[in-house]
Amino acid sequence: MRALVTGATRGIGRSLTLHLAAGGWDLAAVGRDPEALERVAAEAEGRVSVHVADVTDAAALGAAVRAAGDLDLVVANAGVLLGAGPLWEADESAWWHGFEVNVRGAALTLRAALPRMLERGSGRVVVMASGIGTAPSPWDTSYGAGKAAVLQLCSSVQLELAGTGVGVFPISPGMVRTDMTRFPDELTRHVPELADIPDDRFTDPGLVLALVDRIAAGSLDPLAGRFLHARDDLDALLAAVGPDDDGRARTLRVAPAYDGDPRA
Repeated sequence: MRALVTGATRGIGRSLTLHLAAGGWDLAAVGRDPEALERVAAEAEGRVSVHVADVTDAAALGAAVRAAGDLDLVVANAGVLLGAGPLWEADESAWWHGFEVNVRGAALTLRAALPRMLERGSGRVVVMASGIGTAPSPWDTSYGAGKAAVLQLCSSVQLELAGTGVGVFPISPGMVRTDMTRFPDELTRHVPELADIPDDRFTDPGLVLALVDRIAAGSLDPLAGRFLHARDDLDALLAAVGPDDDGRARTLRVAPAYDGDPRA
């Protein structure tokens, strides 16, 4: 079993890389910092190969995917939160760079990974989305608009993949305590509650790992293209998919992820 994770050196990406490696997967870790990648590889004790690439660089990312070989699972995890604050005050360059990493990065990962999966007739791509993409995200418009675009992208591509044996799964990890959830002043001055969030408001990262495990095992294939949250009752969602479902009815669930989740 071979997998590739982008944004593999920090936060959820690092946790997923080490978790999958510990579970017997051969991992290709993609990131921009070669030293950080080597540290992850060393911790995984030989199950991780290192690939330096920026997800907005189509050539570098494509080379990394090709070098990784035949992939059963790809996790498009790389993402950033930049350009916070009112749209008219936010740093324009940071705003567009954040949007590009979150949207172009996901699209280029799909473009790089899907052709070989289609040739083989199997494979799954997990794309890190967010509940923020299902509702207004004031003072965080780059991230919110980007995650909304990611949901549209994934649900549309899944319809293009119908009958191929390949699946795309946009997921929300909820708000996991990582570097990204140390929110910048440009955001917290407008949403002060994000500056001091109680521990019980964060999602257990184990739920994210378990969700990816189920996707990788194929048990959630009927839900491909749907927006899944780490806290979802996955068995209930599976039971709700009828035999005549065409993949459209529950593609986007525009509703709160769960009570009390401040960032979904």
